[in-house]
Amino acid sequence: MPTYEIHRGIRASYSFSFLEVVVGCEIAERESNSGCLADNNTGGKKIVYLHLKKFFRGTRFTFQPFLRSLGANHKEGEIVCVSGKVRTMQSEDHYEMREYNIDVLQDEKDVPFYAKERPYPIYPSKKGLTPTFLRDIIARGIEALPVNIDPIPEDITQSFGLLRLHDAYNGIHQPKSINEADLARKRFIFDEFFYLQLARLFQMLEGLGTTIEKDGLLDKYRQPRLNAAYMKEWTCLTQKFLKALPYSLTESQMKAVAEIIWDLKRPIPMNRLLQGDVGCGKTVVAFLACMEVIGTGYQAAFMVPTELLAIQHYEHLLGLLENMEEIENKPSVALLTGSTPSKQSRMIRQSLQTGETSLVIGTHSLISEKVEFSALRLAVVDEQHRFGVVQRGKFSSKLFNSLSSKIAAETADATSSGDFSMAPHVLAMSATPIPRTLALALYGDMSLTHITDCPPGRLPVKTYSIVGDDEGFEKVYEMMLDELQTGGKVYLVYPVIEQSEQLPQLRAASEGLQSISYRFQDYNCGLLHGRMKGDEKEEALRRFRNGDTQILLSTQVIEVGVDIPDASMMVVMNAERFGIAQLHQLRGRVGRGMKKSRCILVASTASSLGRLKVLENMSDGFHLAKVDLLLRGPGDLLGKKQSGHIPEFPIARLEVDGNILEEAHLAALKILSISHDLEKFPALKMELSMRQPLCLLGD
Repeated sequence: MPTYEIHRGIRASYSFSFLEVVVGCEIAERESNSGCLADNNTGGKKIVYLHLKKFFRGTRFTFQPFLRSLGANHKEGEIVCVSGKVRTMQSEDHYEMREYNIDVLQDEKDVPFYAKERPYPIYPSKKGLTPTFLRDIIARGIEALPVNIDPIPEDITQSFGLLRLHDAYNGIHQPKSINEADLARKRFIFDEFFYLQLARLFQMLEGLGTTIEKDGLLDKYRQPRLNAAYMKEWTCLTQKFLKALPYSLTESQMKAVAEIIWDLKRPIPMNRLLQGDVGCGKTVVAFLACMEVIGTGYQAAFMVPTELLAIQHYEHLLGLLENMEEIENKPSVALLTGSTPSKQSRMIRQSLQTGETSLVIGTHSLISEKVEFSALRLAVVDEQHRFGVVQRGKFSSKLFNSLSSKIAAETADATSSGDFSMAPHVLAMSATPIPRTLALALYGDMSLTHITDCPPGRLPVKTYSIVGDDEGFEKVYEMMLDELQTGGKVYLVYPVIEQSEQLPQLRAASEGLQSISYRFQDYNCGLLHGRMKGDEKEEALRRFRNGDTQILLSTQVIEVGVDIPDASMMVVMNAERFGIAQLHQLRGRVGRGMKKSRCILVASTASSLGRLKVLENMSDGFHLAKVDLLLRGPGDLLGKKQSGHIPEFPIARLEVDGNILEEAHLAALKILSISHDLEKFPALKMELSMRQPLCLLGD
């Protein structure tokens, strides 16, 4: 049994001293004296000695009164429990411990509990502050902490099985068991998620005028069941557009359309995220949502990150509208990008202002101050993760003013003027699947709609990862030649446009054009990258689509939305430079036709193959997004940082704490349903204003 044998403060020099406490411990004899832990041997007993040492540097720690006070802290004969890292000493049966925890026991029966179950917090040493010093300071702070410091109401903490804040501080710094430490950690994780959810929902409620609207909004988030509108309630335009489609929608797509249209019929601005894997058919769902608002006399705007995607969506929609029958006045659709001629751009802006154009598809040009709408009701942001926080905010904040719309008069509260204004509904789409936990953290103020299945006939893309040495490239060229000889088309994706002196190891698209053209002289090669003009990009894609070129060398500009069904092979150079979710996006550009497709990921070194191997065995975008989350971090939620550690979540881990996140979301809804402005919870409002300064929380 460990007991104090010697305790003394020792002056080693004029500015250095230490406390030494020698503890005697009786243990069973072992063949190898590698430690002082007791075992189950039935042999004889012997005594070993632990020398517990704590060091002090500074002349003020060498005075005799201080040294005597150190020795007075311990009493000979006390029974203690000691834990820490053990070091051997020159003397036999003597061991040293410099970082240790020591507890004085009242009863020998406490030994099993302390020895096996008592956890200890570990504090990092920073700028001369030792873990022991930090432990002592924190213990004093907790001792002075008032019991009633919890800003979250007690009924909330009890209903979700949470510790009170005072108990959580004790449990995280001075736990009596692992279970108590886990409960304390859960409370702090809950707080991190709760205040973020509360802040976002509070901001949404601040934008609504009436109590009925606020209660309706909270009810929508409180009840995530399917609020689907039946097809018979859709507008005539939407129903005819659906019938004109050359294919049938999947069950998941129909469910997504129903959820969105149900939101569009409400007088509360929709804020919905439509997410799904590559090729699942999100675009046609968004088109149907646009038809719904156009069919009721309003306008829609469709913003995409690249000019190529805008042109593709525009041509795709025009083709679908041409198939519609029995429609006298088909919706007027316009394309507005940075390459649109100034005269044509001016005419489009004027038609949007007068209401002649029902739907505009464009890039960042749509957030220009010059673009004004007559009656904007729906704003669609495609591939929303490609836009910055500020860009998304500018687009979704555009208001419309309906001057004399009879539909507005029916849905708005009766006013003397009959005017009606409301923020547009916002539909954000992402083909980079986001795990539900991260999505709820990022978009706590958004409804979530998932498209879980892909249209029938889509064949999985076979993926290979290869080291980019001489042997590896010979193998890649053989696979490319085999694909071209069987009538396929090949994408070659490069990380950069031109060779760089700073990164000479990266292969460039411009330099690759010459070598690939020489290697495959019987086939035509094309080049596509972001510095090309709009008409040049369109021409390069048109030639590849028509078969005039069989090999297209490109940068990641093709990552989003490019749809060429007979492209059957992709080779990604320096693949380790791309994220897993980004590679999955690129891979989605092939496998869109009836031909079996392949994707080859060429790594610069063998050491980078490990991460790429994940893509060989997994085609589920949601699983890959979770892997990407673990490897790269989820990014900054409220700011502009795109990847890495989240300062809002120093304790929580999004990939494993999703259940706590959803509980925090429900708790925030419960609080706001009691008090929309948080006036009934002044302590909670004050805490929120300090944690989330971006909120409109007043003074």
